[in-house]
Amino acid sequence: MKKQKLSFSTLLQAGCSAILFISCLLPWLNITSPQEFLRGEFSLINMPVQTVSDTGIMTNTFPPVGSIFDYYRIVLYVILFFIFINIFIQLIKKIPLFTCYSCLLPTCFSYLFWARVADCGNYLECAGIGLYLTNIFGTIAIAVAWTDLGRNYEIHRKLFSFCWKWSMLCFVLPIILIPLSGFLRIQTFDIHIIQQIVFAFTTVCFIIWAIGIMQIPFLIYAKIVNQISKQKNHQVRHF
Repeated sequence: MKKQKLSFSTLLQAGCSAILFISCLLPWLNITSPQEFLRGEFSLINMPVQTVSDTGIMTNTFPPVGSIFDYYRIVLYVILFFIFINIFIQLIKKIPLFTCYSCLLPTCFSYLFWARVADCGNYLECAGIGLYLTNIFGTIAIAVAWTDLGRNYEIHRKLFSFCWKWSMLCFVLPIILIPLSGFLRIQTFDIHIIQQIVFAFTTVCFIIWAIGIMQIPFLIYAKIVNQISKQKNHQVRHF
């Protein structure tokens, strides 16, 4: 059986995923203000949370052990795991769709994280190297993967149809979740069970909702790539 040659886009997706994985472990936030009790460099794994005192003063502190933030850290580890295995998936199976979704959440979150950096002061001083690398290489990985999918739009037509329906459903998903969340609280009496059920349910639904909304610009981009590819192929045939 002849070994399939790796394309440049495949190698680029694998390389960017490797850098993205490392970037999530590097500092995203540098707290240098002398007014802060907690100072230093922080990655996503050990990121402090912002708290507001009764007097309205905002400070950074680590969340207490056993709080809901411990569960969010588990979600983060799962996302990092998918980014890591995507490196090998691209080198072995070459599945651009896996790059799209494994890199989507951390990359989009990295752009939103600039609002958190703004609260700490100067952008150049407070933004860590991991945040810059995530912005750059996460975006490259996603763009290259969606370009590959767009060039083969007809092959993945059913997939794109499913993704569009998924995104449209996300506009009505919050309307469904609000009464359903209230139903869970009514049916469950143990406080600890409530926290676990509601957290697991809302986290899964939020991830589904977030990906469905965030993929819309990329679905449009893939459609544009497909139209450009069709025009180029049409011109070549008539040349």
